[in-house]
Amino acid sequence: MIRDPVVLLQNLVLSLSDSLDLVHPCAVDHQQRVAYIALRLTLPMGKTPEEQSDLLYAAALHDIGFLSVEEKIDTMQGDMEDLESHVRLGGDLLARFDLFHTAAEIVRYHHKPWNARDRWEGVRGPVRLSANAVHLADFVERQIRRDAGVLRQVPRIVEAVDRLSGEDFSPELVGAFHACAGIESFWLDTVSHRIDSVISGMVEWPRVILGMDSLEQIGQILSRIVDFRSSYTATHSGGVAVTASLLARRLLFEERECRLVRIAGHLHDLGKVAVPNAILEKPARLNASEFDVIRGHAYYTYQILSNIGGFEEITQWAAFHHERMDGKGYPFHYRGDALPLGSRILAVADVFTALTENRPYRQGVLRDGTIGILREFASNGSLDGRIVSVLVDEYEPINRDRAETQDAFAAEYSRRGEDRGRGISLLN
Repeated sequence: MIRDPVVLLQNLVLSLSDSLDLVHPCAVDHQQRVAYIALRLTLPMGKTPEEQSDLLYAAALHDIGFLSVEEKIDTMQGDMEDLESHVRLGGDLLARFDLFHTAAEIVRYHHKPWNARDRWEGVRGPVRLSANAVHLADFVERQIRRDAGVLRQVPRIVEAVDRLSGEDFSPELVGAFHACAGIESFWLDTVSHRIDSVISGMVEWPRVILGMDSLEQIGQILSRIVDFRSSYTATHSGGVAVTASLLARRLLFEERECRLVRIAGHLHDLGKVAVPNAILEKPARLNASEFDVIRGHAYYTYQILSNIGGFEEITQWAAFHHERMDGKGYPFHYRGDALPLGSRILAVADVFTALTENRPYRQGVLRDGTIGILREFASNGSLDGRIVSVLVDEYEPINRDRAETQDAFAAEYSRRGEDRGRGISLLN
């Protein structure tokens, strides 16, 4: 009997924050460090538990609007000039989740200078202060050199903050920073390899358990973060999710289980957050080292989802989608009955979607070609033959729903590109 997932929102946020910082050694733990600093700066200000939670969600996910590894590295190294597009996209992505509406506001404004009063019109006071706390915390964290002891760097960092007090940063927040800066444990906590544990123990967090609707919202948000990085992948997870849920229904899964399969489909490529766009968008054959990077994505999907807790079935279904029935898949080399039925469904849905979807460099494979390839994969031990037979028997309705879903994602991706060029909201 498959149970409903029991997922704590705080755990999910911290795990996703960690996953988005996998892109490069210069970014490891960046967002959680920012969350810790922002929370420490505002603790004396009497924020309610709900306000503290909103600040945590915003700070821990403030870079969610970066859709490429290259963009994230550039901003960490101070080389990115256009920050407006990433804060708009980040805010719009978070606003899609009912529990993140205030966090979305904070993310939208977290690069606004404190003294730019014309840009704060209509923004609530607590949101403005929280956004500026994230801005200050982000600045401080990026000042910390990772190749030197942090305590030796404190005078330089304090001086850099002081130069921007009253302009970029609230004098009240700068004062709170000065109070923290003289405490060694503040800095040692900031660079701790167990920063997630430090954050979890700071305050009494509201216990928010996510239901199925919330998990579906999160799954759809994350599929866009992964897929919308490139026109090559812009609709893929949506296609896999709908195909997998339709196959599950025809294999007599309960409706609740079909929804879990759909969530797994949205999350199956989450580990690609660590894959550079130069590899994702390479039209030619990947070389051996590039393919090694790609093969790692399923492993990282497993690590990200397993760290959340309460996601056991979804984690296996999503992360094992490149395993093979004969044990020659990757990254774990499970085989046959060791592979849950949900993961075997995801594997078929992934291959089917990859074959049939249109890509910038080719049209999707037609019916007979797709069926021929799927049957070959079933006969050579790659895919589950029973699931392939179900797909072949129901090919037309499944392919129609897959195409309609991917067309909707493609239209949204196209609007995002057009709106980004005009500098307006990206995901309305």
